[in-house]
Amino acid sequence: MKASWIRWAILALIYVVFLFWYGGSGDPLSSDEIEDYLAIVEEKRAERSDSEPAEGERDVSVKMREFMETDDGREFVMINLNVYRDVPRYQDGRKTSGSAEEVEQEYARRILPNLLVRATHPLLMLEPAVSLGGTGEFERQDWSRVNLVRYRSRRDFLDFILKTSWAEDSDHKWAALGRSHSLAATPRASFATVRLVPLLILVVIGLVLDRIASRLRPAQGRPSR
Repeated sequence: MKASWIRWAILALIYVVFLFWYGGSGDPLSSDEIEDYLAIVEEKRAERSDSEPAEGERDVSVKMREFMETDDGREFVMINLNVYRDVPRYQDGRKTSGSAEEVEQEYARRILPNLLVRATHPLLMLEPAVSLGGTGEFERQDWSRVNLVRYRSRRDFLDFILKTSWAEDSDHKWAALGRSHSLAATPRASFATVRLVPLLILVVIGLVLDRIASRLRPAQGRPSR
């Protein structure tokens, strides 16, 4: 019985550690953190060019500041709307025999470790089939792929794109995509299922270990012949 309690205590501790790591409810970015991140953004822009930032770059800086200043400290979903190129095109002119999707897979392979360590993972990967229309005026809707990715926090997202090799790895992404749009979205339903799956796995492990232990335990009180 004591051994069983120890096993269950260890499994419970593992789950608590998982919940702590998976996070999803932390402190919003402070004003000092925001300014530090924006300084890194400006530093990286200056490394790419000595000229004044183009209109598009200024717009990105404004959006990044809004993204940070509206942080609530909670997990969020990044919605990525992508259109693949017919042929991959790298900015440095390098050639590749792979398709646009294969080039994007190389990007995914490179960034995956930096995502997983931050409890970031895909939620859905969708391939639009047929546009059924709707009301109002819309921009072009011919997306090749729609990806939904869960981030533990905006802080994790900023660390990922600003403090890892993402800038170098993303050349594969831009080579693969002719058009792309990213939208940070606040989930209105919790990721209870994601948090529940590890718990169920640990419960099953605990039950299996108890079953194995009971079979290995020598029978007590068995009458002798």
